[in-house]
Amino acid sequence: MAESRPGSVPLSTRILYGSGSMADGIKNTTFNTFLLFFYTQVVGLSGSMAGSAIFIALLVDAVTDPLLGSISDNTHSRWGRRHPFIYLSAVPMAVCFVLLFTPPDTTDQTHLFLWMLACTIGVRVSMTLYAVPSAALVAEMTPHYDERTALVSFRVLAGWIGGILTAQVGFLVFFAPSDAFADGRLNFEAYGDYALAGAIAIFCAIMTCGLGTHRMIPNLHPPADGVYFTFRGFWVELKDVFSNRAYLVLVFSILTIATATGFTDNMNLYVNTYFWELSTAQIAVLIYGALIGTLLAFMTTAPIAARTDKRTTAITYVTCILIIGPLPVCLRLLGLMPENGHPSLVPVLFVWTATIVYVAVGTTILIGSMIADIIDQNELKTSKRQEGMFNAAFALTSKATSGLGGLIAGVALDLVAFPSGVAPGDIDPSTVYSLGLAVGPGILLFWIIALIILSRYPLTRADHAEIVRQLNERKAADAA
Repeated sequence: MAESRPGSVPLSTRILYGSGSMADGIKNTTFNTFLLFFYTQVVGLSGSMAGSAIFIALLVDAVTDPLLGSISDNTHSRWGRRHPFIYLSAVPMAVCFVLLFTPPDTTDQTHLFLWMLACTIGVRVSMTLYAVPSAALVAEMTPHYDERTALVSFRVLAGWIGGILTAQVGFLVFFAPSDAFADGRLNFEAYGDYALAGAIAIFCAIMTCGLGTHRMIPNLHPPADGVYFTFRGFWVELKDVFSNRAYLVLVFSILTIATATGFTDNMNLYVNTYFWELSTAQIAVLIYGALIGTLLAFMTTAPIAARTDKRTTAITYVTCILIIGPLPVCLRLLGLMPENGHPSLVPVLFVWTATIVYVAVGTTILIGSMIADIIDQNELKTSKRQEGMFNAAFALTSKATSGLGGLIAGVALDLVAFPSGVAPGDIDPSTVYSLGLAVGPGILLFWIIALIILSRYPLTRADHAEIVRQLNERKAADAA
């Protein structure tokens, strides 16, 4: 995209702004890939209790995310509305991340549950301090319909790169086989070292985002004069936000998509370890497929949406996920996939991984850009700029990925009576088959519901152009 276009954001600012999402990617990959596995297979907490801890922390987010959104929208400071919270999040986020993977040496289920719950809440609330204000910056940094998609692309790219690097380093370095542990995924001590490295990266990413966009503070939208945060005002704003039909459609679409994705991600390490019987090195190869899918989505999603419409492109992507997502597991259940250990298995899964990540990343980019458009629609209706409140739902749903999905995954593990601390190949084949039923056909309903809801999204490119025109006329009249 040309830098000279009205509403364009400089490339350097896009990169610095997007880099902060590496913190979100590290957290999400850790929660979706390693957290449930660590507490159930390594620490010994029951699947239902571990899943419940993840879900309860999500319920806390359901309150803190919109609350922080309102506080951020109405903050008066010399550093603007967003940056004080971005800077405030870095240290507590890093500390809680380390504590989460260094639980006390005990077998008491209640003690372990409370530790996991407290640390998970700490990580999530700290992430709220960063994620909600930083996401709100998209609508403030540019009013351009397609430029917003490009800006969100950098944000999503950095998040996925952070997640991919986290998984690679985890599997190839911290959880690699050793003399003491033939399967490094069961090494308790390795998780503490992994968490410390992740915490340092999280701190650096958040600070890079804050400092990299600090110079833009004078050009961002200020809070309304004389308007400050109050709990009464918060409830009024919350009512206004959820009275927006387009926003409700996106919220429920995201929640459904996040739940399905979260369940799949939480079960993914189980599936790769016990269903496909892959080694950590083979799993690392699949992650390169995820990298390819991420880069392709970053390069092509904005141009594709620019030729059509965000709504049309998003619906197409979700349809692809519905068809392709459960395909490998379903084919194995039907006896149509290569057997475990066959040379063609990893290449087939590699191509599938690249494809599914491509459409998943593209969907995330489009939905983030669509929320920015809804903020303009709300301003036309209410004369309020509520970027924080509207983006709170987007931040919440990224956490719902591991929250609702983690709860369902934990319960599913208990329902199939999946044992803990067992090496691949030593589990009853009927249990492995039940695992496949849960992560294959069992997830289809969520994607069907998401597709139906998303098809109701009303805003088109022409609608947004008319909204911007009316906003500009109003501002010109106010200036006159």
